[in-house]
Amino acid sequence: MKIIPLLALLLLASQPATILITIDSSGIVEAYLSLRTVEGLNEIRLPAEPIPETIEVRVGGECVAAIYEDGILYFFSPAPGDAEISYMVNVSAMDNILSFGIGGGVLTKLKISPQVILLTVPRNIEGIEYVKGDLVIEFYGPERIEYAVRTGAAPQPTITTTRTETVTSITITQTSSTYATESIEKPGARLIDPTIIVGLIVIIIIVVAALLAYSKSRSRSVPGEDHALTKLDKMILEAIENAGGSILQGELQAALGLPKTTLWRHVKKLGKLGYIQIVKEGALNRLILLKKPGRGFPPSS
Repeated sequence: MKIIPLLALLLLASQPATILITIDSSGIVEAYLSLRTVEGLNEIRLPAEPIPETIEVRVGGECVAAIYEDGILYFFSPAPGDAEISYMVNVSAMDNILSFGIGGGVLTKLKISPQVILLTVPRNIEGIEYVKGDLVIEFYGPERIEYAVRTGAAPQPTITTTRTETVTSITITQTSSTYATESIEKPGARLIDPTIIVGLIVIIIIVVAALLAYSKSRSRSVPGEDHALTKLDKMILEAIENAGGSILQGELQAALGLPKTTLWRHVKKLGKLGYIQIVKEGALNRLILLKKPGRGFPPSS
């Protein structure tokens, strides 16, 4: 008789995800993950802290609901298949230096636009190459990535295909590292009481139902903008509203006195969250207000 080990019914697939993190010409950081799913509840630790409201999960090309909690993303897959996860990474800024953290244990590919100046070099590098002008580094974390954006770089969402800067050759000495891996000892095959399997299936169904209920109640009780929007984001939305709900990006920059790259980072974030629409008018961007924060605008100073 063919015995199916109990672990095979409960453990998730151990295939590591393919991770790509990109830094575009305006300093926006986005993460893309590809992985195999199992039928039922799936979980994965995200490589970098996300802006939760920007997380999108697709299984077999279809969007599915997901719950993010303490660095782990949970989602339900109706059948085994391929999943794609994308989101904007939460970036910290201090003295014109931008930074974000990347977790360890998984091979990560970092793609950097030519307009971005990398201020830190990852330690455990596996490979470096240029792809259509972008620097691509493969490495193992954990790492803290620090970078700056060239002041003269135009904040447009286009990919630059030419390079004019001189690349300084860097010699990287790698020391041998030992990566600890966890091994699971498989117990000897034994007969499983069918009532145990039925009980486990019932428990899994209850857990999935509870997670979905928690997700719905959380989305009703905690508006996304309450913890996704910063004071500057709300100031930008207020300025667009005061301008009649539509304004050119250059006029907004002049009104708020912000650097181009700083303004564009927040504009792109607001567009991703669905608060504004960015419409091209020749070489200019027009920003159109679509909705306002649930708790109103901050008082004018």
